[in-house]
Amino acid sequence: MPTAILAVLLGYVSPIVARIPALIAGAALEGIAGSVRWLGSLRIADVRVPTPATEIIVATAIALALAMLLARRRSLLAGAGLAALAVSAFWICVIPPHPRTRAGVLEFTAIDVGQGDSILLVSPQGHTLLVDAGGLPHWAHSELDIGEDVVSSYLWWRGISRLDVVALTHAHADHMGGIGAMLANFRPREFWLGVDSPSPELQELVREAKALGIPVVRHHEGDHLDVGGADVRILAPVAGFEGRISRPNDESLVMKITYGRTSALLEGDAERSTERRIALEDPQADLLKVGHHGSATSTIPELLAKVHPKFAVISVGMRNTYGHPRPEVLTRLQNSHVATYRTDLNGAITFYLDGQNVTPQLDPRPDPHR
Repeated sequence: MPTAILAVLLGYVSPIVARIPALIAGAALEGIAGSVRWLGSLRIADVRVPTPATEIIVATAIALALAMLLARRRSLLAGAGLAALAVSAFWICVIPPHPRTRAGVLEFTAIDVGQGDSILLVSPQGHTLLVDAGGLPHWAHSELDIGEDVVSSYLWWRGISRLDVVALTHAHADHMGGIGAMLANFRPREFWLGVDSPSPELQELVREAKALGIPVVRHHEGDHLDVGGADVRILAPVAGFEGRISRPNDESLVMKITYGRTSALLEGDAERSTERRIALEDPQADLLKVGHHGSATSTIPELLAKVHPKFAVISVGMRNTYGHPRPEVLTRLQNSHVATYRTDLNGAITFYLDGQNVTPQLDPRPDPHR
């Protein structure tokens, strides 16, 4: 500031002489701005943390108040206040809270992402698998990032700071749009894909995953995996069908996850041709994630008869322009005596599979979208 003022004053006397303090002021400003840019470019400058436990929030508030009260006291007391604040900040950043999950059950939660899909699975041993992360189509011209603003917020509220697996069913914006935030915020141990789609958006996600050191794993029909005590069986897509599937929705990664005598079938956006093939692969499940948001192109009678679910959940946006879920699909489910839940009416919905029974539970939080 003094050199800037001096440069202004000298400018009235001699512009040549005024250059000296002006150069000094410019160098100082560049140093300040450069330091901010450098710090901002460091990964540690932006730390994303889950919602801390209540006792940690209270302790941090007390530490902040203590630091403010002691700031103008003796240096020893001021240092003690700052140390208390530093310890609380370190605790929040480094020591993750205990996730809000139930041990010994398989959790299936349909997160309310509007017209899209995002399913959180928590295994009996606490392993976490996120299938899709919602998203908005490009023509929506919205600054809302479903992955950052909705799915990440929900996971942080649950105390989840790391995901074991992020799976993308297929390369459509309402499933894929939020995946980038999931990779960046939760650094999953694996990123699962089905068909190797040439979609530029998907290829960009693959590059982001590799840049973050996240292994990209492709799964096809016939794969069996153990995820924290739950059995995951991949029912689609068929290996080697890249580029030969006429409808992108039939590229969907379809999986059946089983714990004990209870199971759930996740269809993505699978349509008739895929559902006919799945119907031949022992798809019986207690819980059905209805394909393609309840579109008339999915949930065909043959599949519904083979799955014979007790519960169904439809991930769909309120007053969407597609008319989902279609009345004929709801009628099929009703005639099959399936208890059906919808995210547009019920918000986020959780099902607990304990190996013997399936228990539904609605999200206790108020929904800000309603």
